[in-house]
Amino acid sequence: MKTAKWIKGMISFIMICALFTVVLPSNDVHAASSTKAKVVTKTYKEKKFLKYPQVSGVQSTAAQKKINTVLYKHIQGSYKRYLQLKKDMEDYKKEANCKEYPSSCAYDYSTSYKVKYNSKGKLSMIVLDRMYSGGAHGLGNVTTYNFNLKTGNQFKLNNILTTQSKFTKVTKYTKKYMANHPTIFFSDDDMLHDFKVTNANSFYFTDNGFYLIFQEYEVAPYAAGNPIIKVPRSVYK
Repeated sequence: MKTAKWIKGMISFIMICALFTVVLPSNDVHAASSTKAKVVTKTYKEKKFLKYPQVSGVQSTAAQKKINTVLYKHIQGSYKRYLQLKKDMEDYKKEANCKEYPSSCAYDYSTSYKVKYNSKGKLSMIVLDRMYSGGAHGLGNVTTYNFNLKTGNQFKLNNILTTQSKFTKVTKYTKKYMANHPTIFFSDDDMLHDFKVTNANSFYFTDNGFYLIFQEYEVAPYAAGNPIIKVPRSVYK
């Protein structure tokens, strides 16, 4: 019963995370300015386990405000999920199973981030929300943010892959990469057959292309974490 509740909690966690992912329309990917942003770490409501980024030094004050608003909304969502987890687990501690096996009722929540690209007018970062609720292990949810520093808008994958043909080329490349690395990725025929790169895929920029980044269990076992695949520009140019 505890396992079923834990799995249900994990599914709800991922679904709720998706609700707090804010996506704004973007101008053309080549329209960004050549500036960089300064990124500083903030702590939300003095909770050391809730860290989030804010930017400064952006040429456009309006763009800077837009970026910081998106990132602030994310941490607000993280805080709400933490409070919900705390409430659920404190209620669960009152049950007999929890009293008999106290370790099964431990819980934890954290939010952290990494800057993955900050150059040529583009800023990419990943924000990781991680939750543990007494199961075999915790579960994390990765959200990627790719900002145009000139406008403050977010890039989506279709700002890079501007035609269906380009999406098809990247899908083919990605499936081949997975098939060639069976020790990392799920490699069964059904999974590879059904896999497709879409505008919903998470990514972040590099100087010569982008990285696709996947959720835990999405395309690989838990031990693989959040696997990444580098997609050079030559694949889709």
